[in-house]
Amino acid sequence: MKKAYYFDLDNTLFFNDEGRVLPNTLKLLHALKKQPNTILGLATGRSLEKLKIVKDIIPLFDHMVLINGAMLYLKGKLVHDTPISLKDIEHVLHILKDTNINIGMVSEKDDAILFPDTRVDHAMQTLRGIHPIVDPKFYLNQSIYQMWIFADSDDDIKNVSNKLTQFHCFPWHVGGADFIYPHVHKASGIQYLRQLDPYEQLITVGDGLNDVSMIKIADIGIAMDNSRFDALKKEAQLIAPHIKHDLLYEFFIKHQLLMA
Repeated sequence: MKKAYYFDLDNTLFFNDEGRVLPNTLKLLHALKKQPNTILGLATGRSLEKLKIVKDIIPLFDHMVLINGAMLYLKGKLVHDTPISLKDIEHVLHILKDTNINIGMVSEKDDAILFPDTRVDHAMQTLRGIHPIVDPKFYLNQSIYQMWIFADSDDDIKNVSNKLTQFHCFPWHVGGADFIYPHVHKASGIQYLRQLDPYEQLITVGDGLNDVSMIKIADIGIAMDNSRFDALKKEAQLIAPHIKHDLLYEFFIKHQLLMA
């Protein structure tokens, strides 16, 4: 049976607190790569440019679902993308004009925010390798695949989400969220690539709210114990140990997800 294993990156494979992929997690990836009839997939909110922090492991992945499904790669080649329309970007800017809410715009290679903001600085410290520039007109010169919203609280994010009904909101830290089209998500990206490169069984692993869609479609969905989202854990069949313990390899052996 051919199997595909899809992993989220931040705080699933990459331990943000230490800025690295821990040794046993790396051991797991290499063991899966050597396993016959196996596809390795990466599904993350990051773009290809922002994967430089894990550049050594990128060649291991056959499938990559990037920017939460807005850019899809098969064996290193871009095969599909879904940019946000100029009309929708300008609608967001209009709705949030004259507020203290900051907007981030994510392109294939760079990111930008509307104005300097300590809230953004704090959020990016936890992610590592992401340094948005300040440029309110950034969207006029390149395709935008995802938008960020930075506010003072989760309630502010909820209020914004209620106004921007053409987007789906994925909170990822207090007062911060990704905004992307509802039909663009990790599950849609995985399903698109599956049509191009078929397999029989899907195993997915993640820790974020943006991982719920891929956990739902998996034959075996695995949530990281370090996830702060109950909605993700409720959808998962298995809960993997906290990333800080670096026990994913042992967890996969225990549950017969990897041939010993």
